[in-house]
Amino acid sequence: MASSLVRRVAIGAALAASLSALLSAAATIVFAALLLQRAEDRRIEDATVTFAAELGRDGSNLAAIRQVHREESAEMTHTGMVFAVFDGNASRLAGASRLTLPPSAGCSTTRDGELRVCRARTPNGLIAVVGSQHVRPLPWLGSGALLAAILAAAIALGASWPIARRLVGPLTRLRQRIAEIDVEALSRADLGAEENVAEVDALRRTLAQLIERVDRSLSQAHRFAANAAHELRTPLTTARAELELLAETPDREGATKAQQKLSELSVLVERLLILSVPARTTGEQHEVVSLRDLLEDVVHALPEHDRARVTLSEGDAHVRGDAALLATMITNAISNALKFATNARVDVTLENDVAVLRVDDDGPGVDSSERERVFEPFVRASDALRRRVAGHGLGLALVRHVAEMHGGSAALVDKPTPGARLELRLPAS
Repeated sequence: MASSLVRRVAIGAALAASLSALLSAAATIVFAALLLQRAEDRRIEDATVTFAAELGRDGSNLAAIRQVHREESAEMTHTGMVFAVFDGNASRLAGASRLTLPPSAGCSTTRDGELRVCRARTPNGLIAVVGSQHVRPLPWLGSGALLAAILAAAIALGASWPIARRLVGPLTRLRQRIAEIDVEALSRADLGAEENVAEVDALRRTLAQLIERVDRSLSQAHRFAANAAHELRTPLTTARAELELLAETPDREGATKAQQKLSELSVLVERLLILSVPARTTGEQHEVVSLRDLLEDVVHALPEHDRARVTLSEGDAHVRGDAALLATMITNAISNALKFATNARVDVTLENDVAVLRVDDDGPGVDSSERERVFEPFVRASDALRRRVAGHGLGLALVRHVAEMHGGSAALVDKPTPGARLELRLPAS
């Protein structure tokens, strides 16, 4: 089950607070332990120095030494300290056996860890030793640190929950706006005003751009479907009428007309099927195709009177893709040129790992203001409409669509001589 962003932020804040508390407590523990150790050592050192001074006043008489030891032990009983006296040879002269002679001057902890011991030398060569119960503050301090971390986590969790809810409020409101979008009216989608939260506002703008693109694509799809239905209706109606007449009165001319209409309808359906495939780079197709070979095949398949109107250059380039689709693209490019001109010339060159195929014609050309629109499905140039040139407005749309499917482009560009130039660019293999 997915957790909410508010919960994650609150838990994250609690974890951060507890970790911060633990780190702070750890540093405090170390510092406090050092201070406590230093205070303990100073207390024992002071007692050791005083004991050594008392021993120094009474010389090296063993009885006097033991008397001083007894008096000092009795006087300091309430402190929990224990005392011992050693001679220069480290032999015990007085004191408890559990109090051993430290290996060096200063303070140290006994091997069993029970006592903290300090030593000091007297003027008469004796060694005074004082020990005290060793204090271990770490367990208590550690427990305190753990408790502090738990309290910090609890407080942070309680405090961060409403804060996190407030912080993610803009994102929550944006989600509600998105949920209210009517897919049938994307153009009227309202994602709300910006809330001066950089990340959320950036997401809102990105979503608005996405909705705009989706709305544009859906509108194009609706127009495409409507135009396709309109274009299909006319030849279907004509073919149906011809077949009905043929059924009543067998007529070779009627059969020929019906066959011609069905052929035109087949071409139209084939183009619509290609245009219905989403434009994408066909990276999964590994067939290497020679554009020169495709051109020769396409020109050879043209009617004889059209074949004589096409001139091919000697250039060649290889591309990777679907040979059938590329042949359809070239067929439509040449057919479009021959439809508006007397002659056409096709050149293939290789420019910086890009295969360039140019189709030039000597027709009236296309006005610069219409060069982009004519690549839209069912859109025809004003000259074609004025001259009533037959067609559905799908040829150039199909050419660009196939080029883009192969990671290329198609455009009408300027040329030095009259007429139109269709330039196709495809990644070379």
